[in-house]
Amino acid sequence: MKKLWMAVALTLGVAVAGPKGVVMDFGALDTIEALGAEASVLALPKANTPEYLAKFNTDSYASSGTMKEPDMELIREKSPDFIVISGRQGAFLEELSEIAPVINFSVEGEYLTSTKQNILAVGKAVEKEPEALEAWNLLEEKIKKAQETARASGKSAVVILHNDGKFWASNSNGYANFIHNVAGVKKADTDAQEKGLSATSAYLELKNPDLIFIVDRSAAIGQTPMDPQHFTQDEFTAVNAVKDGKVIYLTPKLWYLSGQGLQSIERQLDEVLDAL
Repeated sequence: MKKLWMAVALTLGVAVAGPKGVVMDFGALDTIEALGAEASVLALPKANTPEYLAKFNTDSYASSGTMKEPDMELIREKSPDFIVISGRQGAFLEELSEIAPVINFSVEGEYLTSTKQNILAVGKAVEKEPEALEAWNLLEEKIKKAQETARASGKSAVVILHNDGKFWASNSNGYANFIHNVAGVKKADTDAQEKGLSATSAYLELKNPDLIFIVDRSAAIGQTPMDPQHFTQDEFTAVNAVKDGKVIYLTPKLWYLSGQGLQSIERQLDEVLDAL
């Protein structure tokens, strides 16, 4: 019925509002903003909004629920033309698909290939596909330059996730994949890893990275953030990154709750490059 009404309205010359959607992935949301299509957004998980998207945390936009549990009643009431989800809402895919076409903004397979497809899909949903492609091409050039800068620096890194007082190092999770494979920073630990390793002083001394990047999950979700003095303890002083003041605290919500968007990728690249 909605498509029929739009066709009739166009025939009669009646002004028709653009497509409207519920956007539950912050990378998708920052992509929509970058494309100048904010008016397409009906609702988002406002309680978790990253600082750089604060303009959406107002009464102009409804709350779509939490990051893990959408408000299905509200989404039905909004009658969106499209819905964007992240992996956190994957369990609701089938139910949401009964309301409107769903774009899953999660990365599947190779990062850059999947991310480009997702950005173009969102661009198409808000009728900005050519603009999305142009923006992606510019971003891809910045990624290539970042990789050249990282390689030229010769610096190696360890990526650590903090959660509730525990520190886990990984060279293969999503954050590490971005820093090593997208931004091009060399791995201090080149061993294959199926899961994270405890980031003890012994481990860090053994791998001796030039840089330590930290994603603070606890801070991102509103719990007690890590102790900023943790890595200044005497047991870590032999580690190059600690000696050189290169323990980098990445913006928590940007890294843990967002990513893969036109703005978030650029912001993440900037944080990595600033550390080199």
